[in-house]
Amino acid sequence: RDSINAEYMGVAAGQKYDIFGYEVSSETAPFIALIKKTEYYDDAGDLIVEMNLKNTPPDLATYNALLERILGAKSKQSTPVTGEDRFCAMMDVLEEMDHRYDIKPDTESWTYVLKELISSGDFRLAHVAIEGMKAQKLTPPADLVSAVDDLAAKAKASGNDFPAASRRPPPEGFEIKQWGL
Repeated sequence: RDSINAEYMGVAAGQKYDIFGYEVSSETAPFIALIKKTEYYDDAGDLIVEMNLKNTPPDLATYNALLERILGAKSKQSTPVTGEDRFCAMMDVLEEMDHRYDIKPDTESWTYVLKELISSGDFRLAHVAIEGMKAQKLTPPADLVSAVDDLAAKAKASGNDFPAASRRPPPEGFEIKQWGL
């Protein structure tokens, strides 16, 4: 079909066009280089928008560069943003990859997420991310799995392995043995 379309439109084979007839570029390398140089991760996200405006859809390498920038940038913007959360920003990127472009996150993608969760000390979500990777037939990096396990062990040793609300005694009349707990 592509060769028929190329012949019909008088273009070289291998060129891609969107549904409106505009040529789609696959030259993501210049954008990736710019993403890696941004100081704030909002600026990196703006480059993804610019790519779309220039009819250059992001690919897996572009999204991984964005995830890396979210992890390594100073912050979201030059001025503090209330509620800034790198993990949420990363999950937004993973969702866009999958639902907008049908690009499946790979081990590298999830590695950036795990590094952020380890950095923030959230071993619970890190365990969920590790299990999610395994469900997608991806192998989580052993050093990061070990780091998550270390965080969980430290939390347990200090008595912080469960939120305070989970440590409340059972309600009066609640028989723990009856429920097999």
